[in-house]
Amino acid sequence: MVTVNVLPTERPPLSILAADFPVKLSAFNELTREMRNAGIQVVGLELAENRIKIDAESVDLLSRRFGHELRSLRYSTVGRRTRSSAMIRGVEVVWFSLVKEQDQ
Repeated sequence: MVTVNVLPTERPPLSILAADFPVKLSAFNELTREMRNAGIQVVGLELAENRIKIDAESVDLLSRRFGHELRSLRYSTVGRRTRSSAMIRGVEVVWFSLVKEQDQ
């Protein structure tokens, strides 16, 4: 009778992640933590879209804490809401506010 010993070969761990995903995830999580530590109210996280939503009441805190890092400020109005966004460390930060009527 012949005895065969089969030794398992080491295989690299399976991964379905893109090579840059861990770096983006780390930046996303780090920014989220820093925002919360600064007292900014985070109301939504959209990792797939690389987007953090904050409460409009937290914009002053955002500008004081991260003002030197704000890039690509954008505003768009649809109906009675304005969507504002900025890039911080490659992550889009978004907040919504009601449109203010102009005094005439």
